[in-house]
Parts: sequence; C-alpha cells; structure tokens
Amino acid sequence: MDNVENYKILAYRSSWTKYSAINDTQGMSEVNSAIPQLIDGQGFTVLDRLVSKDKANDIREYVLAHLGDAQENTPGDLNLTDLIRGGETFRDLVTHPRLLAIAHQLLGPDCKLAAMGAKVLMPGCGEGALHVDYPYWAMDPGMPVTPALMMQVIWMMEPFSKKNGGTWIAPGSQKYQSKVDERRFAREAVQIEGLAGDAVISHGLLWHRTAVNHSTKPRVALLINYSQLSIRPMRELGPFSEEFLAEASDQLKALLPINYGRSLRDRLKRHYS
Repeated sequence: MDNVENYKILAYRSSWTKYSAINDTQGMSEVNSAIPQLIDGQGFTVLDRLVSKDKANDIREYVLAHLGDAQENTPGDLNLTDLIRGGETFRDLVTHPRLLAIAHQLLGPDCKLAAMGAKVLMPGCGEGALHVDYPYWAMDPGMPVTPALMMQVIWMMEPFSKKNGGTWIAPGSQKYQSKVDERRFAREAVQIEGLAGDAVISHGLLWHRTAVNHSTKPRVALLINYSQLSIRPMRELGPFSEEFLAEASDQLKALLPINYGRSLRDRLKRHYS
C-alpha cells in the first residue's frame, strides 16, 4: 500500500467537530454531523475521548487479564466476546449517550445491541481479511446504504498508529454496493490513527481490515455493533440472569434482544396504526 503511505487519516479530522462535554445542543450537532458522513460521506466518523485515557487503560488491562478466554481467529488476532457481562463498566460503555444518540438516529430508537467484545492484535500478527460487517456479508451485492442495517464502533483503548495496527478502512466504500475488491482497497485505504478513548463509528458496509501490529505490545480495541431491530443477531446474546437484568439500566434493557416480540409489535403499531 505504498501509494497511500502518506495519506493522513488526520486530514479528515479537519471537518469533524470536537466536543469536550455533552449537552442537548452539542449532542444534536454531533449527530447531525455524523449521520451524513456515515451515509453519504466517508462512511465513518470519529468521536474524541469517549472515555478518559486512564479509563481506557483500565479497560485495556482488564481485557489483557482475560485473554485466556479469548478466541484466536488467525495467529495473533484474538477476540474476547460477551464483554457485556464484564460488569458495570462495560454495561455503561454500550449505553454511552454519544454512541446511542448516533445509533438511534441511524438505526432507529428501537435498535439493538448485536455484539460487544474486544479485539486484541498481538505483536507480529498477520493482516486480517478484507470484509464488511454482518449482515452485509451475508447479503447479495446491491445491499442498501440506507436505511442502514448495522453500525460498528471501534473504540481505541490505547493510541492507534500505523506501527501498532491501526485499522485499514476505505473511505466512502459503503456506497459501492458491491463485493469487496482487494485492488481497489489497496488504492484507496487509509489507516486509522487516534488517541486512547477515541472511537471510530462506521457504517456496516464500510470496507475494512485489521492491520499488522509491528509494535512490541498488544493493541486493544473494543468492538460494539448495533443493528436494526429487524436484523437477526449473528450470535446469541443471552440468556441473561435475573441478577444481570436487575442491575441493568432501562437503556441497556432496551438494547438487549429481550422482549423481542413486543419490540416488533411496537414497531408495527408505530408504522401501520
């Protein structure tokens, strides 16, 4: 990818509005800026400092301490799944107001949590396969950009760089409505760089792949997927214990795939009553 070596992901940051606090005006401005980017623009946007550097480091240490439970996709590429059961910290992450504001606008107020886990790239791991996210890879070409069916969050638990395996993405590729193409991706892809606590929000159709970690330390990110209510989850979330549900906030319960039939009936009533 020599032809994109000098292509700086930070060039796009000049058009992103940065926020240090959340209030109604700022929150709506962020949403109104993000949605056009996800649908008609680059297919992704960056939310700065969703959590502090110290909080990100605590989460990173938790993930690394539980790698014994991780699944290895390819040598050095590890997935730690079902983090929603990891305690209050992780429950709060999936209901972060800045994430939900965008997810609700993009996918609907009744969108669901489709997945939550951690991606760990060990030093020397190989490059991952080029792909789009579920459900798009299970569909034939011509998949709809709008309405969006899936939104992914790549949440950096440490600074992302070209050296430690910042994710490769092809800006605008959500609009191609075709199968992924290695040659086109090689021409257009850029590598994500950011700070601990930053998160990349992307349309599920955006072409992307994991990168090689050339550093000497594991690179940790959290992956969160939100989906349209009508999309069947790729993996089962649950069942959830009574204790877990008793501790869950109303926002989290609304995201979980529970009372699914009632949610569908509510949508039917809202659209056809």
